[in-house]
Amino acid sequence: MTAVQLPNPSILRFLAGLATFHPLLSSASTLAGEADALAAPDGLNFFTGVSVAQAEFIGSLGMDFDNSAAEVDAYSFELSAFLSKPIGLFAGYSMLPYFQYEANFLRPEGIPAGIPLDDEDLHEIDLSLFIYKMESGAPWITGAWINPSLSTDFESVSGDDFFLDLAVAAGYRVSDTLILGAGIGALNLTGDTAVYPGIGFSWSPTEDLYFTLYGPNFRAGWEVTDSWRLGFEVRPNGGIWNIDTAGGTRNIEFSSFRVGLGSSHRLTEKLWLSYGGGVTVGNSLNIANTDGSDLYKNTLDDLDEGYYGFVSLSLKAW
Repeated sequence: MTAVQLPNPSILRFLAGLATFHPLLSSASTLAGEADALAAPDGLNFFTGVSVAQAEFIGSLGMDFDNSAAEVDAYSFELSAFLSKPIGLFAGYSMLPYFQYEANFLRPEGIPAGIPLDDEDLHEIDLSLFIYKMESGAPWITGAWINPSLSTDFESVSGDDFFLDLAVAAGYRVSDTLILGAGIGALNLTGDTAVYPGIGFSWSPTEDLYFTLYGPNFRAGWEVTDSWRLGFEVRPNGGIWNIDTAGGTRNIEFSSFRVGLGSSHRLTEKLWLSYGGGVTVGNSLNIANTDGSDLYKNTLDDLDEGYYGFVSLSLKAW
């Protein structure tokens, strides 16, 4: 069974921040502590915005390699938070610092001898800066995302373990319920650099329905009550991590798309519990040189579809 493969797994690093005008700006209003502190365009429902802090566990199982009898399961734990309220800069621009730690545990089975892929405990630490401009009554929203990160197995840390990504995006309010946007990002500026464009929109046709697209992230949801939300998501998953092997420094590149359903429930005024699951598609895993050349494409590479589940706790305001 042939899987749909991304042009480069490093796109996953970019898509987490590209076209961030929607989740960034909704979060900015929440961080400010009141709706008027950073006014969102009139009429848009931002209840699906990114949380100010979140802890999430994800398990992706049952992914078999197309080119061999090997298989791999992947587990991840993510902890993220905005580090402050919006910080004023100049000319109407503000800045938000953002921290994310992600531990990924790859558990392969049946890997042929000679391929340096064992049980891998991989870590990524990001310290991002979101810089944006959104003024009440103005139709345009502009922003940038700067993301230095450390992605490593921590067996040793060198310059190959550090990555730098940059993206810029702009959105335009078409109506009271619709924003359209586009962006472009440069990925892995410290290594095998790639540039990708992206588009996005945020549409809330009613007060309790929303549809958003930023990059390949698509989300649709229904606010059943003030304390219960149902949603559908298409979301990229994976990353690039530098490891040391007997043959020298290498990059593990893992990419996947999650397609599934979720349910969110309010536990307290600010704390939400979410859970859900679905299938993983477009899965691939490679070991590459730091210049991006795949070393075991005939054995690794494409993975069959699998399934996933997740559970998370989200804080909606400090």
